Amino acid sequence: MKELEAKIREYREYKRLIDETKKLTDGLANELKDVMEASGESVMIVGEYKMQYVDVVRKDLDKKRLEVEHKALHDAYLRDTVFKRFSVT
Repeated sequence: MKELEAKIREYREYKRLIDETKKLTDGLANELKDVMEASGESVMIVGEYKMQYVDVVRKDLDKKRLEVEHKALHDAYLRDTVFKRFSVT
């Protein structure tokens, strides 16, 4: 049991490090995007690196509107998805 507890402790520490790293990289990304927006450039070559901050268009289905306007059709295409969720608290 002690070995399992040690693995859980190690797992939680790595998760904490990942979360901390994500916050740092998100902050750096925001700084880089601010520089690009201030320069008016959507593509920049800096040394050996190429940065792009461009608009991307994605088409999404408005599920709420479909449910309101065509409930029977909406309900006919609903399906259950079963998955497992792992968590350690």
